[in-house]
Amino acid sequence: MLLAGGCDHGKRKVQPPPPRQELFLALDRQQQRLVRDYEPVISALTGYELAYRDWRLRRLSQAELLRRASSFRSVVRRAQARVRRDRVTGETTRAKRLLVDALMARSAALELLPDLTEYRPRWNRSVAKARAGLTVLQDIRDRARLIPLPEDSVS
Repeated sequence: MLLAGGCDHGKRKVQPPPPRQELFLALDRQQQRLVRDYEPVISALTGYELAYRDWRLRRLSQAELLRRASSFRSVVRRAQARVRRDRVTGETTRAKRLLVDALMARSAALELLPDLTEYRPRWNRSVAKARAGLTVLQDIRDRARLIPLPEDSVS
C-alpha cells in the first residue's frame, strides 16, 4: 500500500473558521464604528433641543431656530453619509438600516420647521428608529457577551 503524503486529489482544503475571539473583535469594531459615525448627531442634539425649547417658549426667534435647525441638519446629513458607508455584516445590518432611517427621518423633520403638525410625527419617528437601532445593537452585544454601548450612544 502506497500513500502519497499531502495529496488532496486536486481539491482545495477549506480554511477553518476564525477563532471566536476574532469574530467578537470584528463585531465590536463594526458596531463601534457605527456608533462613532453617529456620535456627532448626539453631540449636536442637545444644543438643537435647547434652541427648539427656547423657540417654543418664545425666547428665541423663528429665524434663529431655523438657522440652528439648518446647522443641525448639516450634522445629521454628514452622519447619515458616514453611517451608510460603514460596512457591516450579519444582524448589525438591521441596526445600521434603522440608524440610517432615523437620520433620514430626522433630516426630513428639520426641513419641515416651523410647521409643527408635520415636524412632530417625523421627529418622533426618528427618535423611535434611533432607539430601535440601539436596541438591536445592544441585543447583539448581549448575546455575544460584549461590553454594552453607553445608553446615550444613539438618541
